[in-house]
Amino acid sequence: MDLVTGPRHGGLVLGIEAGSPGAALTEVGARHGERIREGVIEHGAALLSGFSWADWPELDAFVNSVVGRPLDYTERSSPRTELHPGVFTATDHPPTEEIFLHTEQSYNLNVPRHLFFFCRRGAPEGGANTLADCRALYDALPRTIADRFDEEGYLLVRNFLPGLGLSWQDAFGTKDRAEVQAYCDANAIEAEWVDEDHLRTRQRRWAVATHPVTGRRSWFNHMTFFHARTLRPEVGEFLLEEYGPWGMPTNTFHADGSQIPDEVVAGLQQAYRDHAIEVTARTGEVLIVDNLAVAHGRLPFVPPRELFVSMSDALPWSALRPVERTSAPAGGVAAPAG
Repeated sequence: MDLVTGPRHGGLVLGIEAGSPGAALTEVGARHGERIREGVIEHGAALLSGFSWADWPELDAFVNSVVGRPLDYTERSSPRTELHPGVFTATDHPPTEEIFLHTEQSYNLNVPRHLFFFCRRGAPEGGANTLADCRALYDALPRTIADRFDEEGYLLVRNFLPGLGLSWQDAFGTKDRAEVQAYCDANAIEAEWVDEDHLRTRQRRWAVATHPVTGRRSWFNHMTFFHARTLRPEVGEFLLEEYGPWGMPTNTFHADGSQIPDEVVAGLQQAYRDHAIEVTARTGEVLIVDNLAVAHGRLPFVPPRELFVSMSDALPWSALRPVERTSAPAGGVAAPAG
């Protein structure tokens, strides 16, 4: 099987096309899995075009051939529907909403290294995936900002409230509070039951990762994505007024619990946008992203659109911090002010 390859979008994306029509996705995975994986690591992402696929087992087989068994979606932060073991719908957010750039599950102690986006039906309008090179983004940040978060990490606070965002049952995949507590204890998360059905969690996480293959440093975190000021202004203002900074569904802080200045958050948001490109996956195309090097998001679209995602090749944060060799920053988790 011949492949036609070439860099796109300034080299961030490797285009991979079938050399002959009708080539099966499973076949290209079986024959060229290592080549595809190396291309994703070298560039940051790859877009496969012209390969045929139809059902879930084919997607599962392709992921296995390229990087290994797909992962489950744990410690959830957004609604998804599982279609097949390891295959989910892309985030089920309203099509009218932008999904801001982020690195998948970077707030977990174990993070997926590769993401696979399978486009079964492209949107008639809009819906491009946004990608941003987090290696270049890290290099471009003011050192005073990047160095503090690099050394200290940041604090993520989540509140699971009935009718507001994901419930703790959906986020942790259980209705058993004891199982939630056990998960939190094992994953460096401080859990506080504010009342019977209100769970607040606090977790300190690193903000900068070192790629285990290339050695490149990368801005790898959910700090901007989860911050109150990244919401639409009217939504963020309402939630801040109603619940306060410590009571929102998600918010982020400095590692010591102090608030991140609005101008710093605005600067981080602009840095992501300055490095963003748009990649529109057409029907049948497959987008693979090196999650440790490239952030992804989504622009609004006009339905219908069908996009599926698989995550794979989990790594502990300790493998991404070669000096510290720890999965979470040292020190206790700050308690809510007031």
